[in-house]
Amino acid sequence: MSRHREWDLSCKVYVGNLGSSASKHEIESAFSKYGPLKNVWVARNPPGFAFVEFEDPRDAEDAVRGLDG
Repeated sequence: MSRHREWDLSCKVYVGNLGSSASKHEIESAFSKYGPLKNVWVARNPPGFAFVEFEDPRDAEDAVRGLDG
């Protein structure tokens, strides 16, 4: 089995401009309001961004609309 994780790009949201102390828990809390999450990955080196993967692409779209800006 491959260690490479498959991501459904229609369900994946890039989260940028995060502070270096942003935690996975904080991101999960903000984004889970829009629907069930599959995965949250937070960059640590360099910090400042994350990827959030939803189970449903419609939830990803709602999160982008609701949190953009």
